Amino acid sequence: MKTKLAGVMVLGWGLVFLSGCAKAPHLRPGYEAPEEIADRYHEALRWQDYESARKYVLPAALPAFDQFVKQSTGNLTVADYTISDAELGDEGYSARVTVKRIYTLAPSATQKEDNMVQTWKLIAGQWLLSGPPF
Repeated sequence: MKTKLAGVMVLGWGLVFLSGCAKAPHLRPGYEAPEEIADRYHEALRWQDYESARKYVLPAALPAFDQFVKQSTGNLTVADYTISDAELGDEGYSARVTVKRIYTLAPSATQKEDNMVQTWKLIAGQWLLSGPPF
């Protein structure tokens, strides 16, 4: 009787775990945290590699990103950035990532600092920036 009860409990916990994985993508093997992807995006921006950065932007936000690139090319120089926080929401399918960026805008040589919160969406297993601020 104890063996049967133990088997039922193991099966029950297994179902709970598997159903949790279906709702919690951050528990799946190979999952990359949103702050890791945001770091790659901001590193690309820092080196003005806008084509690489573009790969991390949600398709619906690409026109706004392209406008940002048009305005930034030759003007924006990112000196440094820090990702200070990432909060998961929507059962793990969205994230609010807080970033501090230190930059200059030509023709000024004065460094500025922005603290921004970006919204990232998990689409088909990939984190994508959903829109401004870029």
